[in-house]
Amino acid sequence: MNNKDYDPNLVNQFLKYDYHDRGMMKWQGFFLSDHTANINKTSREQEEMNRRQHGPAMEQEEVAEIINQAIVKSKHVQVELSEQTIDGIVQKPISGLIQGWVGQQIFIGDQSVMIEDIWTIKVI
Repeated sequence: MNNKDYDPNLVNQFLKYDYHDRGMMKWQGFFLSDHTANINKTSREQEEMNRRQHGPAMEQEEVAEIINQAIVKSKHVQVELSEQTIDGIVQKPISGLIQGWVGQQIFIGDQSVMIEDIWTIKVI
């Protein structure tokens, strides 16, 4: 079609009577895939959280020894706290480098942990 065949009345007629814009319906597929991906991610996180359980508890002497090793050798640690939710769900372990300590409290990354609240600790 070239410029001399162009008829604005034909275009207006097409848009007015023949073309039907589906509006938001054409975006539903995108919403559904994004929504489905979000639901799957949330359900995986929930499932992982429900599977988390405490291993055997460590003695305070063992905990202190591993903390000392990690500080001296500048190693990353993974700490599992003894706290649980009301539903019995174990919190996600805290991982990172021990930045320092004050009294009975150590600092792992930007979080502080009371040594007495540590269930297990391991060097990673």
